[in-house]
Amino acid sequence: QKKAMNIVDVINHSLDMISTQARSNNVRIDRDGIPDEPVQASIDPDKIGQVLLNIYLNAIEAMEQGGTLTVRMDKDTVNSSLSLHILDTGHGIPRKDIGHVFDPYYTTKPSGTGLGLAIVHKILEAHAAEVMIESVQGTGTSFTIKLPTSLKG
Repeated sequence: QKKAMNIVDVINHSLDMISTQARSNNVRIDRDGIPDEPVQASIDPDKIGQVLLNIYLNAIEAMEQGGTLTVRMDKDTVNSSLSLHILDTGHGIPRKDIGHVFDPYYTTKPSGTGLGLAIVHKILEAHAAEVMIESVQGTGTSFTIKLPTSLKG
């Protein structure tokens, strides 16, 4: 159910939803890279919120000793898109696993279903968005979501 929305509100709302959990896990949220002005995009706010929450919660879980969750946005007016960067200072994802993180039922967690990031991928696909992941073991993980901002579709 896509509609014209201020994606900044969706991002801030999703960060507010995890703030208590982040604090209790000694994770600082850095949202300095989120613009103050509205950024319009044609999105399903509930689905994009679900994407963000899933990535944030995975990041918090990866920062067992605490750390920083950084969220920033870059706008590309030439290509009518925005890039949302979500970075954590967690343990990182092993190189052998990085190519499988979006595969359904693939998990390295003892109690995981392996569906979280597969669902993230499907939702982003439905939004004509790209998602890239980079990770360095012992340093952290970075998700970049490139989302069209045009209000078509």
